[in-house]
Amino acid sequence: MKRLTVALLAALDAALAVAIGIGVALVPLLALWALHFQLGIDPAALWRGAVDIWALGNGSSMRVTLDTALITQLGLPSSMEPFLVSLAPLAFTVGTVLFGVRTGSRAARSSWWQGAVVVSVGVFAVLSLLVALSALYPAVRPSIVQGTLAPTLRFAGGAVVAALWVRFREQDAADPVLDGLRALRDRFPDDWWAVLVTALRGGMLAAVALLGVAAVTTAIVIAAGYGAIISLHESAQFGALGGAVVTGAELLYLPNLVIWAASWITGGGFAIGTGTAISPIGTLVGPIPAVPVLGALPTGDSPFGFAVLVIPVVIGFASAVVLRRRLAIELHGRGGLSRLLVAGVGIGITAGVVLGVLAALSAGAAGPGRLIEVGPNAWATALWTAVVVGIAAVLGMAAGPVHLAEEDRLPDLHERSSGRSTRER
Repeated sequence: MKRLTVALLAALDAALAVAIGIGVALVPLLALWALHFQLGIDPAALWRGAVDIWALGNGSSMRVTLDTALITQLGLPSSMEPFLVSLAPLAFTVGTVLFGVRTGSRAARSSWWQGAVVVSVGVFAVLSLLVALSALYPAVRPSIVQGTLAPTLRFAGGAVVAALWVRFREQDAADPVLDGLRALRDRFPDDWWAVLVTALRGGMLAAVALLGVAAVTTAIVIAAGYGAIISLHESAQFGALGGAVVTGAELLYLPNLVIWAASWITGGGFAIGTGTAISPIGTLVGPIPAVPVLGALPTGDSPFGFAVLVIPVVIGFASAVVLRRRLAIELHGRGGLSRLLVAGVGIGITAGVVLGVLAALSAGAAGPGRLIEVGPNAWATALWTAVVVGIAAVLGMAAGPVHLAEEDRLPDLHERSSGRSTRER
């Protein structure tokens, strides 16, 4: 495929990622414009609103300045200063990353894959800048720098990782970038490389398992608190169309709720406003914003709160046990128990870093005053996860023989020799 064709396809992928992301926010706004406001609002305001929602969902903060009339109508202090909103609906981030993965995977199958990735990221950055500039408005003003860089970094991360993953798996592919990565890998001693790969693989496995349990927990909590959620919907009197829009907005924040549940399961907990804490150890909740889905949150201490901490312990132990035998085979007894324990510590650190980053992405400011702090504390989540999962993973790595029988080693010796022959070729 010619380079021009590859570049055009990559640029098209980037343009579609931006257009579809903004379109997801624009469609319900158009429905409100036509059915509720009877076309009585400036269409430019709808575009600015859609861009603001998309940029917020991809990590850009919004500076909100309320006029005097609205402040009086809402009963807010007349001296209220402009405030920031940065609590991102992570469904947009998930969509942007997935578009990046799709673009990177497609680019990796072309001969000019590096150029395709660069073109797609460049086009995405230019479009992000243009739409951010188009949404500037005194009342709600997005950050131009964040509105450009934050979505672009998410798209670029998905594209680069997917492209390298696809290309790296093709061992016969000759490429300067991949050759450099393989050379870096070959500089590691085989036993320490095996420990590193096991730590990364086990940590990712534990993080994914925790998120899976958190997703199930979120569903159970929402189902159990369905009555409170419906009551808040009815008391707010959104109407049919307004209720549908609010429900859609809550669905956009569903990934945030799952991450908050994962932080709660690991012990870090989360906050719904400054001075509040919801965790297995204890719950301190003040007035909660009148968002229907928040009606399902626990408002008191649970007598079984500490039992939840068993979940990350089991997941960390199981992750280590699943990977232990393979690591022991690759080590061939070199380093004994010590390197198995290092891998267990690495599993905990990797899981902590993953959930800490996700916690940081899922938290932010939702408004003025107490709402400046909503969501989990990234450092607390990372630390609790690393400690709990790490200790369990170390125990899992220690649970079994250090030296395996000779018949267990033979298959791996054959695989290792075959792998080295492939790299030499």
